[in-house]
Amino acid sequence: MNSPTSATLPTCVASKMLSPTMLPPAMLLLGVCMIACFAPATLDAEDWYRWRGPELNGISSETDWQAEWPTGKMPIAWTIDVGTGFSSVVVQNDRAYTLGHVDEHDVVYCIDVTDGHAIWKHAYPASLDARDFEGGPTTTPTIDGDRVYVLSRAGELFCFDNKSGEVRWKKQIADVAEVRLPGWGFAAAPLVVGDKLVLTLGESGAVVNKHDGTLIWTSADRECGYASPVQIPNSDTFVFPSGRAFAGVDLKTGDPQWTLRWLTSFGCNAAEPIIHDGKMFLCSGYNRGAALFQLTDGEPELIWKNKNMLNQLHGSLLYQGHLYGIDGDMEAGARLTCLNWETGEVVWSEDELKPGGLSLANGKLILLTEPGELVFAAATPAGFSEISRAKVLDGKCWTVPVLSSGRVFCRSIQGQVACVDLRD
Repeated sequence: MNSPTSATLPTCVASKMLSPTMLPPAMLLLGVCMIACFAPATLDAEDWYRWRGPELNGISSETDWQAEWPTGKMPIAWTIDVGTGFSSVVVQNDRAYTLGHVDEHDVVYCIDVTDGHAIWKHAYPASLDARDFEGGPTTTPTIDGDRVYVLSRAGELFCFDNKSGEVRWKKQIADVAEVRLPGWGFAAAPLVVGDKLVLTLGESGAVVNKHDGTLIWTSADRECGYASPVQIPNSDTFVFPSGRAFAGVDLKTGDPQWTLRWLTSFGCNAAEPIIHDGKMFLCSGYNRGAALFQLTDGEPELIWKNKNMLNQLHGSLLYQGHLYGIDGDMEAGARLTCLNWETGEVVWSEDELKPGGLSLANGKLILLTEPGELVFAAATPAGFSEISRAKVLDGKCWTVPVLSSGRVFCRSIQGQVACVDLRD
């Protein structure tokens, strides 16, 4: 994000100022101090330009925002209706992007974060496809420089100019890569790596050129998973989910380096792996559970596994040696759970919240509940410690809340997006 520039003096004052060469050293020093005092402070702001944020971990680095509000008094700056769907929000500068389904079309929205009006929209024909859930888009856009990438549930891949909304290119990437659609359609956000656009397609991923959509490599025609790819640090290996496994793949060639069999009741692996300190955490719902692996030169080695965390939709967050996640079946009533990273033991669990989406910033959990309450709590293994909460949305909410530039963006399945302004 562009940082604020120094304050500009009024013309009537500036025209009467002496040039620096006319001032004695003491006055020059005083002038520097005065400018420093009157110039606006640099905001601790961060663009949330891709799924799970800049560091791909669901955690924001922002600290200049307010979490303590009187009950029910959080300031909602604006709301906008974007149609049915589960797409989260991404933000760059003063623009936010998301997807929704309206009148037999999926619609890409570019929204002004200052007042909530739509700067541009792009609609393309799409089915609501409400199979076992409300339907609509399930993936989140990805911003890269002056472009926005969108993958539809049916496999249409778009590259937009993010200022004008012009389509720079589009591909029916499922057809180009010759892979089938997964049962609930594609849901993983595209990931930009250099000049490559990395996609969860097929058995172990696919890669296209981000400039024109040309296919670089693809994988076998088997059902993919629903999580976005994750890189193993300091390597060319990326971890891709399928309906039956997680695979470590060389991004340059597309060759699998290893495969871990990972079965669930419905072939649904939707939570991103967490890779930290040479270890990898995998977690899925549908009666699967969680496991921690040691990464090696060959196949990862199991450290522990259990069913203490079942991430049906959203990946957990790793913070200061503990995992915070939404555990259990969302329809039946999931819970917020804290696990020890090293042992997998439950540290605490809160059963009454009805969590819908979770992020974290400045040592605080940012929780959007299924009924539309925004809740702030301390991210601590000492137990669930609520700071504040307020109702911000109506309807059902299963989408991750996003913090950017002191604003939290929340979204309901029915399509209401609310901007909560938490700037001091």
